[in-house]
Amino acid sequence: MREADPAFALLLRLCARAARHGAPDSAATAGRVDWEAFLRLVERHRVAGLVHLALGRVGGDAADAVPEPVRQSIAQKAGGLVRHNLAMVAATVRLQKMFDAAGIEVVFFKGALVGQRAYGSIGVKHGKDIDFLVRPDDLAATFGLLAGEGYRPVFPKAPLTPAKIDALRAFQMEAVMADPARGVQLEPHWRLTENRRLLPLGPLLAAADKRESLGGVPIRGFHPDDEFAYLCVHGARSGWFRLKWLADLHALLAGRPEEERLRLYRHAETRGAGPAALLAFGLCRDLFALPVPAALAGPVEAPLQRAMRRLGVTALHDEDPQFSIRRVVVLPMLHALACGPRHVMAEILRWSVNCQDALDVPLPRALYFLYPLLRGPLWLWRLLGGKGRLGRRVARP
Repeated sequence: MREADPAFALLLRLCARAARHGAPDSAATAGRVDWEAFLRLVERHRVAGLVHLALGRVGGDAADAVPEPVRQSIAQKAGGLVRHNLAMVAATVRLQKMFDAAGIEVVFFKGALVGQRAYGSIGVKHGKDIDFLVRPDDLAATFGLLAGEGYRPVFPKAPLTPAKIDALRAFQMEAVMADPARGVQLEPHWRLTENRRLLPLGPLLAAADKRESLGGVPIRGFHPDDEFAYLCVHGARSGWFRLKWLADLHALLAGRPEEERLRLYRHAETRGAGPAALLAFGLCRDLFALPVPAALAGPVEAPLQRAMRRLGVTALHDEDPQFSIRRVVVLPMLHALACGPRHVMAEILRWSVNCQDALDVPLPRALYFLYPLLRGPLWLWRLLGGKGRLGRRVARP
């Protein structure tokens, strides 16, 4: 692993310390830190809540080493995060009640539920939006309910016609809706990844239940073991370019005995998330010194795993990796290779169609096979000033 600069090294130690079972001495620092760079990293990785929590646990020389203006800046950001998260929790509670009343099965994931499990608080983990999963057949009804609650489409643009909804179901995994008055953004999902072979919905939906509450209201979420599998896949598919994702996984794993961490890996294997879980274990070892279970010491050093770890660490250090070829294409393809030939084919097929094409030029379902052939001409049409946009990729939270 590349040697971290002092600012990034300090950020790693503080994120590790934010875990309930983080190492007590993990926030020691030296005086060589570029504090402006450190604050930029906190913002870039969206970990102000974790850093603020960790600094509150640090005493003595380690606490004094962080300048007061830096601590104040982080405290201000953390305070804003708490207010934002409270609004998100209130919206989640309203949505759960709304879907229950409509008889629509919904599963909330990431966000406040993970923050509660990982840190014992809803105010620490950053979340840009509220992610939830509905069955594909409930998508049209879901959009209608959300519109009635004041949420407006961000992607795709209004109106959400039946043809657009059909295109979304076929070629996309999520939409984006927002309520400007409440300052809340939603991501309704009907699949969990772009690759259809990853994380099949049936077993995950069957195991989901209302085992946890927010604001005293039971919220339906994934089983914790399935949430672990999903977080590993989400990180791998997203290129691990934000430290907050890895910090959340570390917080969920830290303090667990080796046999429990191995059991989580075995469960992830049953959900098709074995390679992603291996990658997560390797990164947690390299960045947070979390031991890899002995039974996984060999698999985690497989060539594809080492290559994916290098890409993940590079993405963490890049200033703007969000749309880099390494993150968007190379790492997902390596992950597909690690999963097997059928996953590679699914990856190629999903890149053959731009969902924006299907939104801009609706075709009957029987003609969907034409979209791979139309991708080049439609791209050129947009480039030359035709209607629509040059495709859209939803920004990752």
